[in-house]
Amino acid sequence: MSEKSPRKLYKERNQRVKNAIALKEPDRVPITPMVTFYHTEQKGISKKEAMYNPEKSAQAAIKVFSSYNWDQVPPITQVYPAKYFDILGTLFFKWPGAERESQRLLDHQPYQFIEGEYMKANEYEEFFEDPTGFLLRKIIPRHNTTFKGFARFPNIINLASGYGAMLVGFPLFFMDPTVKEMFEKLAEGTQYMVKFMNTLNTYEMEMKKRGYPMQFMNMCQAPYDVVSEFLRGMRGIMLDMYRKPEELKRILEILTEPTITATVNLSVLAPHLKVVFMPLHRGAEGFMNEKQFETFYWPTLTRVMEGLIKNGLIPMPFFEGKYTARFPYLTEFAKKHKGKLIYWFDQSDIIKGKEEFGDYACIRGNIPGSLLVTGSPKDVEKYVKQCIEGCAEGGGYIVDGGISGIPDEAKAENVKAMTEAVFKYGVYRK
Repeated sequence: MSEKSPRKLYKERNQRVKNAIALKEPDRVPITPMVTFYHTEQKGISKKEAMYNPEKSAQAAIKVFSSYNWDQVPPITQVYPAKYFDILGTLFFKWPGAERESQRLLDHQPYQFIEGEYMKANEYEEFFEDPTGFLLRKIIPRHNTTFKGFARFPNIINLASGYGAMLVGFPLFFMDPTVKEMFEKLAEGTQYMVKFMNTLNTYEMEMKKRGYPMQFMNMCQAPYDVVSEFLRGMRGIMLDMYRKPEELKRILEILTEPTITATVNLSVLAPHLKVVFMPLHRGAEGFMNEKQFETFYWPTLTRVMEGLIKNGLIPMPFFEGKYTARFPYLTEFAKKHKGKLIYWFDQSDIIKGKEEFGDYACIRGNIPGSLLVTGSPKDVEKYVKQCIEGCAEGGGYIVDGGISGIPDEAKAENVKAMTEAVFKYGVYRK
């Protein structure tokens, strides 16, 4: 480890990443791995305990990440607060140790997203007539059992009319026993989330004391992914591309500006962290063809990214799966926003990506998760060296794993080899 003070290391590490994003050559290629349960697995903590004991998860993160000479450390928000899900009666997740048997997994299993057709194909018009009311009264209760009282929320005329709201709508709503119970649970959940956020803040401050900056805290999704995952389901939205294309495009447009606004508002909580993580789930080559991508996925995604850039934020779309065939679209967008975004890749050909848009966008990834789990340290070193040789020239490359960073089951010796290879091969010769 360096003999420099933590304060100096913090500044140097942060600047190294900033230079890479701005397409400048720093002194060395930065390394900023992302994780989910890797740190708790290294400390022998079950996934159930990690999710129900955020403080223990945070302490494990501090110990594990401090042992690596990374330029930025990951947030630990991916280890979701399971107790909060219990309080809300969340139905779109399953997780280890859940109170509700239908949502419960074994203690060692990672959480799972439960996709469903939460919005029916015949409900588009109802959504268009009153988007907020529809989401409040129907979708939120379908996502979380605790919020079933919202089904009784006053309708648009009750809210628009002062008499209706004061004399009828609100009294009837708040008098309902289901609503009273809902707000009691909501208060309990809010208190728990305040405690969880304090734990996240303590983790960040402790890592800062040790000289490690945080990567990001903010995130948002592509509008298509929101509809696919939380409203229509993958099967439903794929059918809609053929059966209801205009309705689908309309709902995507409706969700675009609110996505920008919500993300910008959230950035106020951590104004020093400009990067916005954008996990992209359904735009890969295996999910839709080029015409569908161009029609349904890319237009609203690019509008979101442009909105973030205009507000001084740095979009970091994580292109899960293969996107090599989409590179012409990525190149066109990057040319318009040179040095203002990060393209994080999973299975795409990043060396080809460097050739096509490396002069315009910072590239991150794509050390294979399978290699970190089953390979040898020599295999890892060789792969990192290959990536650095193909992507580092001129700046604009950040080393990380390809599948959301470091897999939970990655070998510690392989993560060490990945880190050491960056210091061995990633130094820029001035």
